[in-house]
Amino acid sequence: MGVTDKLPADDQDYRSSHLERGSRYDANLAESPFDAYMSGWERKLLPQVIRQHFPGGVQRYLDFACGTGRITEQVVPFAKQSVAVDISPSMIEEARKKCPQTTFHLADLTTQNPDLGGSFDLVSSFRFFGNAQDELREGALRAITQRMAPGGHLLINSHRNPRALYALFDRLTGGNTGSMDLHLPKLRALLDRHGLSIVSMRPIGAWMYRTSLMLTTKVDDARAVRNEARFSGEMFASIAPDLILVARKR
Repeated sequence: MGVTDKLPADDQDYRSSHLERGSRYDANLAESPFDAYMSGWERKLLPQVIRQHFPGGVQRYLDFACGTGRITEQVVPFAKQSVAVDISPSMIEEARKKCPQTTFHLADLTTQNPDLGGSFDLVSSFRFFGNAQDELREGALRAITQRMAPGGHLLINSHRNPRALYALFDRLTGGNTGSMDLHLPKLRALLDRHGLSIVSMRPIGAWMYRTSLMLTTKVDDARAVRNEARFSGEMFASIAPDLILVARKR
């Protein structure tokens, strides 16, 4: 679906897939109707999610695999201190333009240990876990939880759900959802292994059952607004193509 999520067939490590894509990443996201829709709704919902869990604001915030700062930029207004990490120089170059007050580190936290100034009350990571392979997911969560304060929160999205309603219909009609594998039970088990308990989930696009809907619906369409409200309950998380999830460190 999203052009930003396609990996080369011979690329077994998601880390290497975006190193030189910083200058075009945001444009590619905007050009894909599905990606633009999900990104637009994430932007609408993130302030609500942060206020729910941090009514007094966030003391220290880390954006893991920050990319071009798309999420960093949205969380920064709620954070007293913000730090962001990515392994792509081109991504960080773009992110710095959006978030001049954020401290950026060019590093791979799964293999390196830069000084980030202490632990974090909130860590975000968007468009990462759905794309990464299993080994990288485990390594990333080890790196993240080691840097989370006790009782800290992880804010992620899961945008490649093979059990999304549209994916199920697609397979029934002979389609192929490719390498998508991170359904909700697998994600829940992954988080649990690293001492994280899910505390809230907000599905996006759970009502979309046809690919044509995902390729033509705009963020502010009246029907979309009604349906996003109607299908916003956590009971629809398992069939949503995108999901904003908050987990707490035990």
